Amino acid sequence: MCAVLANSSPETDPKGARKLGRASLGVSIAGIVITVIIIAIIVSLRSAADCPYRHYGTCYKYRLYVGYSGYCSGVKSDSYCYYH
Repeated sequence: MCAVLANSSPETDPKGARKLGRASLGVSIAGIVITVIIIAIIVSLRSAADCPYRHYGTCYKYRLYVGYSGYCSGVKSDSYCYYH
């Protein structure tokens, strides 16, 4: 009968562990950066969809052509009346 003794201490590779640690950190940071970029794109697309008309930086949902001398209860500019 032949008996084999197993070594109970685990084999370690400090250099390999450091490489894996750095790779894991890099992948985590890349994931966070990509997530922030995607959220920024979604927010900008959403705000653009919610604001069909901009006039001097202010968002208006409605724009009505009233002509040069037409009545406007909102903000009038260039023959258009802008409403929220």
